[in-house]
Amino acid sequence: MTYIADFFKYTAIVVIGLLPIMNPLTTIPLYMSLTNRMSAENKRKQAAKACVYAFSILATFLLLGKGIISLFGISMPGIRVAGGIIILILALRMIFSGSDPSSEVDSSASDIKKADMDYSFSPLAMPSLAGPGSIAVVMGLGSQIPAGQMIMGHIHILIGIAIVASIAYITLSASKWIEKLLGKHGTQAISKIMGFLLTCIAVQFLASGIRDFYIDFSAIAPAGAL
Repeated sequence: MTYIADFFKYTAIVVIGLLPIMNPLTTIPLYMSLTNRMSAENKRKQAAKACVYAFSILATFLLLGKGIISLFGISMPGIRVAGGIIILILALRMIFSGSDPSSEVDSSASDIKKADMDYSFSPLAMPSLAGPGSIAVVMGLGSQIPAGQMIMGHIHILIGIAIVASIAYITLSASKWIEKLLGKHGTQAISKIMGFLLTCIAVQFLASGIRDFYIDFSAIAPAGAL
């Protein structure tokens, strides 16, 4: 019984720590915008693939994150800045989409192209679901595993990631009912509001990444160099 209680306890810690950072609710407007010309079956496939990719990305960084970062010389501030730039571009597109009448020219051809594209890996899985924040949480949890419990510790975290990814799939799959409830204009309004919120998140990523760059540089710079 103690083992089962510990299993649920540590898995719950992972879910509680990761779910607010991944926050699949913030991915709904992006998902709805990118898949609005797709069939219901393709929408489900995009949601499923995005969540599988998100799990794979986080699991990879959990198991190989330190080695990957060391191999390519990538720092966590660099990941935050890159993720912030990507999110900012997507957010601005959500805010200003449709504002220019010339964008409606040859819309049928663009709609067909849009329906055939695969958005599951980027931007849905990365950076929307498995972004810098989620990666940082997973790597932080992995660094806290006691030396004698490495195998079970990683299993707990992997199960927690799988649970959060499943919640994200359920959330994205339910977006069609949200779309029906809000209607076309309501969906556009929510998309623009969420685009603004995503812009704020992107700016926060950029600010924190630049701040960490400055702190790291200050730590290694010779005294009086700054």
